[in-house]
Order: sequence, then structure tokens, then C-alpha cells
Amino acid sequence: MGALRAAQFEYDNRMPPAVSESSPEDRWIDDGIAELMARRDFVFQRRMRPQQGVTYERFAQAVDEFVMGQLVLSGISNSVLGRLVLAARCKVTSDSAACADEIMSVANPKAQLEEIARQLLTPFAKEGVLAQAEDAQ
Repeated sequence: MGALRAAQFEYDNRMPPAVSESSPEDRWIDDGIAELMARRDFVFQRRMRPQQGVTYERFAQAVDEFVMGQLVLSGISNSVLGRLVLAARCKVTSDSAACADEIMSVANPKAQLEEIARQLLTPFAKEGVLAQAEDAQ
């Protein structure tokens, strides 16, 4: 009976979930990261201005630049690019993912990809939020 009473006390006195204190720019960047990771462009256009944002192609280029920098590190196999191409062509996704992780040579490859996207999106955040506000009007 004591455990039930303790559980009821904990439930009755539970605090509401924390309110997110992220800025509109942070939310815009998070949305952009999700779009880029889903292989979609994240572009916008404000009234009377040219289109801005980050295309998937630009994101892929930034990832390529990061990976090329990682290839000079020791500990990465000399055959990793060949194995990546072969695994991708043969549609062996587990081998492709393993090779991609080896090339990135970081503890959390997904987090690194998200960080690359964040760096690309940050300069556009303020304008992107303004474009969303304009579209909402």
C-alpha cells in the first residue's frame, strides 16, 4: 500500500513539462535541419527579394568538404571510399552506413550532419523567420 501511496503522491505533485525557451530562429533552424536531413531543399523568399536558404545540393557539398577533411586523418581505411561505392551500388545499406560512419570519423555521425546543416542555416534564420511571418499575413 505504501508504494501505491508514494506513486499517487508523485503523480499529484508532478510539475508541468518545461516550456521551451527556444527562439523563433532556433525553431526555424531545427525545421531546416529536418528538411535537409530528409534530402529536401530549405529555401524561402521574402517579398520583392531573391530566393534564399540552403539547397540539399549545398548541404551535400558541405558534407563532402567535411568528409574530405576527415580522410586525411589516420585510422581511416584506404579502401573506405571504394567499399562505400560498392556497398551503395550493391544496395547493401548496412555496409554503406558503416563506411559512411568510418569516413566521418566522429562519435555521433548524425549529430555531426545536423551541426553542418545548422552552420549552413544560421546565417538565414532571421530572414527565414521574417519570410514565415510575411507568408502568414
